[in-house]
Amino acid sequence: MPNKLLIVDDEPAILRSLARVFTREGYSVFTADSGNAALAIMQLEACQVVISDFRMPIMDGAALLAEIKILYPASLCIVLSGFADFNAVLALLNSGSAFRFLQKPWDETTLIVEIAEAFRTYDETRDEKIITQLMASSADGLVEVFAGGQLGRVNGIAKNLLKLNDVNHSTFVELFSPVSDDGVAHLLDSPTGHAVLKTVAGREIEAFVKIVYEHSRVLQVLLVDDAEPVFSSLINLPAVLDQKSILCSADVHLQAGKPFAMVAIQLKNYGFWSEMVGFSEAEALFEDISAVLLKQASKISALMGYLANEQFVLLLDNISAELDVHAKLAALIEPFGPLNYTKSAVRVEFVITYCMAPEDGQSGRQLLNNVLISNRLHANGHANFFMRYDASMIERKRSQLLISEALFYAIDNEQLFLHYQPKFDLKQRKICSCEVLLRWQHPSLGFVSPAVFIPIAEQEGQIVELGYWVLQRACMAISNWSKQGVQLDKVAINISGKQLAQDDFIPRVETLLAGFDIDTSLLEFELTETWLIENLEQSIEKLSRLKKAGVSIAIDDFGTGYSSLSYLSKLPIDVIKIDRSLITDIAQNLNTQSMVANITRMAHDMSMQVVVEGVETLEQLKMLEQLNCDVIQGFLIAKPQSEQSFIHFVGIAGAGLASLMEGQ
Repeated sequence: MPNKLLIVDDEPAILRSLARVFTREGYSVFTADSGNAALAIMQLEACQVVISDFRMPIMDGAALLAEIKILYPASLCIVLSGFADFNAVLALLNSGSAFRFLQKPWDETTLIVEIAEAFRTYDETRDEKIITQLMASSADGLVEVFAGGQLGRVNGIAKNLLKLNDVNHSTFVELFSPVSDDGVAHLLDSPTGHAVLKTVAGREIEAFVKIVYEHSRVLQVLLVDDAEPVFSSLINLPAVLDQKSILCSADVHLQAGKPFAMVAIQLKNYGFWSEMVGFSEAEALFEDISAVLLKQASKISALMGYLANEQFVLLLDNISAELDVHAKLAALIEPFGPLNYTKSAVRVEFVITYCMAPEDGQSGRQLLNNVLISNRLHANGHANFFMRYDASMIERKRSQLLISEALFYAIDNEQLFLHYQPKFDLKQRKICSCEVLLRWQHPSLGFVSPAVFIPIAEQEGQIVELGYWVLQRACMAISNWSKQGVQLDKVAINISGKQLAQDDFIPRVETLLAGFDIDTSLLEFELTETWLIENLEQSIEKLSRLKKAGVSIAIDDFGTGYSSLSYLSKLPIDVIKIDRSLITDIAQNLNTQSMVANITRMAHDMSMQVVVEGVETLEQLKMLEQLNCDVIQGFLIAKPQSEQSFIHFVGIAGAGLASLMEGQ
């Protein structure tokens, strides 16, 4: 991102002089002769550093910088004024609205140094915020390492993987065996390093460079293999092999040229069980599950080992095809079907992955590492599916890391933009509203689909700041449309559950909206049904405050989660948005028609509007009109488009859509 500097002063000569100095220094310089002009520039450019005079007519420096502090809290503001103003500026300095006070007339060298320091501070603060956000939200183990190799922050997952809970270490290299020195050096020197390391406790750890900054970098660490004794306090079954025996058997089969499969089986949600039924009962339940697995393994002629953390490994031989593996694994878990296993109220589910030898590994160790990596990558997928190791998954994981890192800089580097998808009112027969959609064009990754980057942003935490950026830009667009005479009923903006969960969400939204002269009743926040229901009390409180501010609330993707109107009756909801998956066959399927009709009728009974997304055919449109739905959205009406195209479309769409409704 270019270093953007905004200079504000009501004296044209001073503006010209300062602009020459800082343009020569390589900054992108913007100038404003008043506070209002400065705020208009900030809306468009969001400059990192602002230099402002203090004594200005209409809006003085104090009012301007206080407003910038509210609307653009990351920007740093410097007051450049006469020494006589210092006492007045002191309050700004104490409140944090001003970063520095510099005196007129200025010394050019000093001024250049101070501005460079301000930009350096901006970058360091941004990096610190990103690391803090990552440490708090990531589901992966993360380690911060400073330029000299000193350890910084380590999140809880990494502490557990690296056994740091009871031991103090000052440097990253101290955590690992000397055999890993080259790998550690690679991680600390390379901007995209990747290495498999062995800890001093004997654990094999896979590490990736996640983000690199000027003074530190963040590494992601994953457990490849646990080489500690096979038995834990949870299991003491003498027929269960240890890891060494499993690996030896695998190597013997490889040397003999016998086809076989290595299988990793992870018991899901054991920690949740412990919280729900208590540790003692969960321990007894796990031992019983282990015994059943061992009995089934014997029936299918499989060797079974236990690798701690509720993870088992199997070696299946006597197989002639991959289908044999699936058949044996189905027999292995057959006793745990919901109608078969009645020892507890909890549902027993597994993450099951496998490698085929020798195609997926040339040694027992490589097969084990690959199947464990595959198991970890499928941990959040569907339970009880049999997933084969795929080497391309590792590349996809690396790609995900690149996308995650790039997302942290997408706003600052001005790579994001908005598209708008029109919505059509079936009763008024006109374009009544639109949905705001985030898009990302990266210089090297190209156009990154929201289906790819949004889930990553949700997982890594970038979605919070992305959400505020979208809201700010959407408000800016609404303000511009109002001046152009463009009339819409609603503008829908997606709000992440993670964003809504932030303690400062309501104050930040209220502050952001206060910076725009718009009618807040035009805003409609779309939230997913699942998050709202799982956080019901918190949802009710925050959504009620938004309603008081005039914002409408819509449930997005209705029908893909709980789909319970009884739950929704407890929430201050204005709109139900029926998911596209529910209407694909609505023109032909009577059951689908009945379902949508019932949803629409009950929603109307609760004074909710019904919006249907994903409408792609005229037959769907006509059926939804017959079923009394209110608004439709989809490619039949228009694809998402740029702001300029959307405004043009709103102006010309009426006649064409009216003809479409009549089937002409």
